[in-house]
Amino acid sequence: MEEKKNPGNLSPALCAAISETLNAGRQVMLFINRRGYAPIVQCKACGWHADCPDCSCGMTLHKQVGGWRLEVGGKDNNIQPQTSYLLPPTSYLICRICGKSMPMPRACPDCGAAEISTLGAGLEKIQEEVAAKFPEANTALVSSDTMMSRQALERLVAQMESGEIDIVIGTQILAKGHHFPNLTLVGVIDADMGLFGADFRAGEKTFQQLFQVAGRAGRGTAPGRVLLQTYQPEHPVLRAIVAGDRDAFLAQDMLGRRAARMPPYGQLIAVIVEAEKENVLQKYCAELTRAAPKIENSKILGPIPAQIYKVRTWYRMRFLVTGDQRAALQPAVKHWLGKVKQPANIRVKIDVNPQNFM
Repeated sequence: MEEKKNPGNLSPALCAAISETLNAGRQVMLFINRRGYAPIVQCKACGWHADCPDCSCGMTLHKQVGGWRLEVGGKDNNIQPQTSYLLPPTSYLICRICGKSMPMPRACPDCGAAEISTLGAGLEKIQEEVAAKFPEANTALVSSDTMMSRQALERLVAQMESGEIDIVIGTQILAKGHHFPNLTLVGVIDADMGLFGADFRAGEKTFQQLFQVAGRAGRGTAPGRVLLQTYQPEHPVLRAIVAGDRDAFLAQDMLGRRAARMPPYGQLIAVIVEAEKENVLQKYCAELTRAAPKIENSKILGPIPAQIYKVRTWYRMRFLVTGDQRAALQPAVKHWLGKVKQPANIRVKIDVNPQNFM
C-alpha cells in the first residue's frame, strides 16, 4: 500500500508496476468505482458547475454513450491528464440519479467563458491517462455503460483469455466472479472513495469490495500483486486489507457498532418524506415533529434534508428512529404516522434497518 501524494491519477509506483507487468507479458486491472470521465464540471471564470435540473447533485461528464467512443482526443494529439479542455458538443453530461442527459456546453452557460474545467477522475479519464503513458497497450473499459449485455461481457472475457487486452479498467462489475489467469497486477486508483459516507456500513462495504477486487490478481500460476492508492494509509480498513486479516477488521467494526447501538446491536427505521413543493414538505414534517411520541429505549432524530435533497423534482426530508434491540419501534412508528393526516401530494416511505442512507 502506498500513500498517494502526487497530483496525477496514476502514481509513479503504480506506473512502474504496470510497466513491469506488461514487459513480463502479463495483464493489468485498474479499478475505480466511478463511471464516466469526470464527476465535476465547473467554469474557471465564474464558478458555475453542471448540476442536474431535477436532482440536487452534479452531473457527470461522459465521453462514451451507449458503449461507443466519442473521440475528443488521445495520444495522437498529445492530450495530457489533469488539463482543462474545451470539449465538443458530442460529450454528454449525465445525472447519476435520474439519468437525465444533455450535451456538454462549449462555453459557460452563465458567463460565456470557454474555460470549463473537469475535476476528479472516472474510468474514462483513467483510460485517457493510460493511453498517454502506455501507448502500446490495448485497453478495455468495463462498466454498466460499456457492458450493456451478457454478450458484451462474454466478448470481454474471451479477449482477456486470448491476450488481446493488456489493461482492463473497470468499476465494481469487475470485482466478482471473473477468472483471468494471466492477470497479475491490480491497481486501485482511489481506495478511499467509499470510506467516509453517512452509512455506518461504509467500512464493511469498502473492505468487502476491495477484498473482492484484490482477489482478481494471481489466480493463475503466476503470483499476483495489488497496489492501493490512498490518502489514508493508516485507516483500519486499508490496514486490514493489506494484512489480509478479515477477522480482526470485523471484530473492530462490531465494537464500534455496539458502542453506537447500530445493527445488529440496535434497530433503525428511516422515515423519508417527499413532496414536489418545499413548503408542503416543511409543513408536514413540522406536524410530524409536533406529534412525535416518546418511545422507550429509542429516539426520533430529525427531520433533516436527505443526503440527496431533490430527486426527480421531488424534495426529500428524513427522520431516523433509533432504538435498542428490545424497543418496539415498528408499531410505535405506525401509530405515530397515523396521528398526522397525510396530504395527497406527500409521499412517505418507511425503511426498516435501511441499507441505503441517501
